Amino acid sequence: MLRIVRPRLVTAICITTLLTASGCVSIQRDAPAPAPHNYAQAQIQGFEHIRFWGDETPPYLNEMIAHQQRALAANPAFNERIDVLALSGGGADGAYGAGFMKGWTDRGDRPEFFMVTGISTGALMAPFVFLGSDYDDVLRRFYTQTQTRQIATPRIFKGIFGGDAFASTVPLEHLLNEVVTPEVVARIAAESRKGRLLFIGTTNIDAQRPMIWDIGRIAESGNPYSAQLIQHIMLASASVPGGFPPARFTVTIDGKTAQEAHVDGGITQQIFVYPPGLHLSDLVEHIGSVPQKNFWLVRNTKLNPEYEAVKLTVPAIGTRSVQTLIKYQGLANLYTIEGVARRDDFKIHLTTVPASFNMRSKKVFDPKYMSALYNLGYKTVLSDSQWHSDNPQTELTLHSLYR
Repeated sequence: MLRIVRPRLVTAICITTLLTASGCVSIQRDAPAPAPHNYAQAQIQGFEHIRFWGDETPPYLNEMIAHQQRALAANPAFNERIDVLALSGGGADGAYGAGFMKGWTDRGDRPEFFMVTGISTGALMAPFVFLGSDYDDVLRRFYTQTQTRQIATPRIFKGIFGGDAFASTVPLEHLLNEVVTPEVVARIAAESRKGRLLFIGTTNIDAQRPMIWDIGRIAESGNPYSAQLIQHIMLASASVPGGFPPARFTVTIDGKTAQEAHVDGGITQQIFVYPPGLHLSDLVEHIGSVPQKNFWLVRNTKLNPEYEAVKLTVPAIGTRSVQTLIKYQGLANLYTIEGVARRDDFKIHLTTVPASFNMRSKKVFDPKYMSALYNLGYKTVLSDSQWHSDNPQTELTLHSLYR
């Protein structure tokens, strides 16, 4: 969800930093943070092999391979084509991706994705996109009707005087509880058993590392808390640090309880397909013979730089700097994906919010703004220029899109 950084928020963060340094009391965890020497061994009690670090190969890769091979043997469609969909961060601009997916459905050639990944606002979309067009209306309602008060409620003074955020995400928690139902989890589990993959990324802020959660395995686990955990992961991936509180995960390490803090997945990566250290050919037997392999990348923001004369004040400079950092981080992530595509012989298809879209949002979540973006995404996919495509066998083309 990381996108909009308001001047007031930047100012508040600066004040908070000063007050914290002066000795204000901070929010404590329910259990100690994992220790530096064994934090990587932390597990969610009652679940096994449901997550891995986004900067390394999963330690249980052999088990993943065996699971995929058994499942794909019963799903021959993936021997013909492999489609991987990546949904980026972008906050309220996720409305573009939601409209794009609906338009793709109505166009009639939206594939069944072998893998869906989501970061930040993309994490809020990913489970429903994964389940297909039956859930297009869930996304339409969320990205055209939701207002800021349905996502978060302000608590400015708590944030200033040693709190963990300037807003509470209790409203978003309630919303996720309403839409991520046991039925949704059961359907995710059924698709996972077919060999399909659903990954959501968060940032472990203690470790300064990306974490990728295997939502399909969580759904398949049969654990009665599966829905609650999936909701919490989605919340974590969309928790803009400073604005929203970190999502806390109680873990066990060597029989002892600890508590991790996770924030917006966009802090470490704005969009991802799978870790570069993981070769998809290791997951799918004979994938090299699959005639069609596609990365479909939905970047829920503008790719191009946007000129704007900046007021020379601390809030304005801070806001503009963070926005620029996010833009360039997203571009770097796309270059990483392009490298993976070349290595694994995938064709890239990229869509972004068009540079011509100039409407301004009046709120963090502005239904009029989001509806306009939703409609733009819908119309874009029905046009002749819905995708920027790059064949891995040709010269790099991402730089030609960045202008």
